[in-house]
Amino acid sequence: MNLSVLQLAAISYFIGFLFLLIIRSYDKYDKEPLWRMAVFSFLGGVVAVGVSSVLYSFIHPKLNLTDAVLKVGTVEEFSKLLTLFLLYKIIKKEFDEIVDGIVYVAAVSLGFSVIENIFYAQHASFPLLLLFKRFMFATVGHISFSVYMGIAFYVHKKIRKNYTGLFLAFLLSTLAHGLYDGLLFNKNLTFLFLPLYILLIIFQFRLLKVAYAYSKMKGQFDLSNFKTLKNNVNDWHCCNCNQKDAKLVGNKNVDLLICHTCEHLMISKPAFDRLLKFYRPKLNRKLFYQSLEASNEKVIVNQHETIVYHPAQKRFNANLIDLKNWFIDENKRDLALYHTTLEGRIFYYLGFKYLS
Repeated sequence: MNLSVLQLAAISYFIGFLFLLIIRSYDKYDKEPLWRMAVFSFLGGVVAVGVSSVLYSFIHPKLNLTDAVLKVGTVEEFSKLLTLFLLYKIIKKEFDEIVDGIVYVAAVSLGFSVIENIFYAQHASFPLLLLFKRFMFATVGHISFSVYMGIAFYVHKKIRKNYTGLFLAFLLSTLAHGLYDGLLFNKNLTFLFLPLYILLIIFQFRLLKVAYAYSKMKGQFDLSNFKTLKNNVNDWHCCNCNQKDAKLVGNKNVDLLICHTCEHLMISKPAFDRLLKFYRPKLNRKLFYQSLEASNEKVIVNQHETIVYHPAQKRFNANLIDLKNWFIDENKRDLALYHTTLEGRIFYYLGFKYLS
């Protein structure tokens, strides 16, 4: 099947853009417009490929593990990072959320990978098959290599100078990229390629969850964003005052009952779980619920004894203000605990140490 360069470019870009949209979905508060991401990924790809082409005119890697790390990974990740600095003015006004760092470095990586994919597809007997394979591995890989630099770059530009974090992020990206290519270059090590690839994807989304937990745009839990769905609901007893008169309010996929008598919240377990995903994204929810389900009696969740879980009804009763403060305080504890792990310590020095 003969395809033109433009057709190859369109196909390669489209399938790569789908993965970028998954990354973008983590920017829950102020998503970047699709057209801006598309333009930036195109410009970023052109600039990054241009920079790496210049560097490759002086650096000539061999197809082995050492050169993959010291030359290929170094050249291509440096090109992406430099591109972020060179094109920063284009996104400066919109660069207002920590997840944006990952989104925009992913856009540059996508553009870089698309151009690379076109080059390979032009010389392939089955270009569509090759593009699919490269999307599944090379394009997703390129994005996964560079996410660390996105966080460090955001902190550097928006919080405070973060040269140490940038250097650490560059090393991590270079190492990930170099190992990826190096395992493919060495036939004796190709069995390690798939585990490494899966690990890179896992780390990418774990880093996104950490960034999400630190986001200042997440705000605090309150009812201002909830709409009244039904004013009189009398099929649930309030476990605080034992009255049955309540108001049903909702926001997207979370519905809550507010007792008219004492104003305590009545929250089903599924609704509470959705709130945890939003306000405590780093919490191990499985262990959290296991601790609550260990008893058949009501479980006190907070120190003030104003957040209570009832296993029999599988619902929570909570004071609004105390629940809001509990989300804030426990999210900070989740992050502090996470940063005691090896992975957490590494991510901490990318720049999270400058965030509170």
